[in-house]
Amino acid sequence: MATRSGESNGASGESPSLQPFVYLLSAVLLLSTVPTVTKFVFTHSTVDPLGMALIRVMIGFAFLLAITLAQDRRGLSGLTAGDLLRLTLLGALGVGSYVIAAWGLRLTSVTHYIVIYSLLSPVTALFSVVLQKSQSSPLKIVGIVTSLVGGGIAMSEKLANFQTNFGFGDFLILVFTIMMAAHLVGSADIVKRFGAMTANTVMFGSSALLLGVAALLWGRLPTDDLSMPIASSVLYIGVATASVFLLRYRALQTISPATVAVYQNLTPVCAILFACLFLGEPFQPHAMVGGAIILLGAELVRQASQPQLSTSYLWAKRRLGSLAGSRISA
Repeated sequence: MATRSGESNGASGESPSLQPFVYLLSAVLLLSTVPTVTKFVFTHSTVDPLGMALIRVMIGFAFLLAITLAQDRRGLSGLTAGDLLRLTLLGALGVGSYVIAAWGLRLTSVTHYIVIYSLLSPVTALFSVVLQKSQSSPLKIVGIVTSLVGGGIAMSEKLANFQTNFGFGDFLILVFTIMMAAHLVGSADIVKRFGAMTANTVMFGSSALLLGVAALLWGRLPTDDLSMPIASSVLYIGVATASVFLLRYRALQTISPATVAVYQNLTPVCAILFACLFLGEPFQPHAMVGGAIILLGAELVRQASQPQLSTSYLWAKRRLGSLAGSRISA
């Protein structure tokens, strides 16, 4: 596997590439559209949550398999039985949990989904520290808290209108959020070992197999005749799902799970914007203010998670000091 950019940057003293953060922002934009499109499908068709999850994962698997066979066929064929088992378990946590998300979204509103899913950042950061995947530091804590404050500001009106009753659909979304946090932390080492393409393909494929068996056992195969808008929406959901996983895994090759989690706080902000554009909800300036604060918190976590930045800063400081000293002596 090629040397990770974070390692090369640390050795040369250069600042890290912006590419992983572009991956993260792209994943956030795609992820922000999925709940609204999914709710549209549930509202205008008879597709059930298990059928939706099966279609979604199968499309994602086909999308990833084609890319992997073209770019990393050797990595896919070199997996052992133990590797397949480990990837299957992680896939059940991440990809397979989308049946829980679909079930919860069918029973609750998109707003409730967004509010509860915004808990992904602190839960992931907590798992990351507890499992010793990353080290805690005051700067990292400040960054996470800052991003959460930004998320609260961005969603202040939504939170103010949050209903007092916590229904079963809301509980399912909370379970989905916890499973995704565990998947996000556990997949950091996987992607570095097997590569993004291979890891995603196996996880989507094994999850599609498990969901297909479940659909056969419970008679939930999506055999309904789908209209063109519904079929197009389901196709988009599948491709977007695979793209989110792929982009997020690419980012995890060079930055920490805590940094990835903080950037996920932008998801509710983007979802509010999409709701304004496509659902006619009023534009809320505090969403933009909250988004700026979230980015500030994300930058603090990035600084805390990549010590090579401070190393290059000290190198530059020493270099400038030596240049200044030489000029004075001259």
